[in-house]
Amino acid sequence: MQPHTEPCPMCGKNKDEYERQREEREIKKKEMIAFIVGRRSVTLFSKRENEIFDAIYYLGIRDLQQVADNYGISYQAVQNYHDRAIDKLIDLDFEL
Repeated sequence: MQPHTEPCPMCGKNKDEYERQREEREIKKKEMIAFIVGRRSVTLFSKRENEIFDAIYYLGIRDLQQVADNYGISYQAVQNYHDRAIDKLIDLDFEL
């Protein structure tokens, strides 16, 4: 889609507010679908994968280090659990 506004001279962005909100809604929609699919696959995920998935998609904690601190595990462990959960969703033919 071609932007219809000139880039901002200060930051270089060329999206108007409508386009930004539209992209934000698309991201939220994908997150909601991921959450619903994740709940359906509750028996597919391990307990820890469910906790990490809930923290990211249900509680909205985007900082993986904060998730790690909350559960007393390493940042790398959070990444690994999240990656495994996403791989399991992809195996269910779900696309993020």
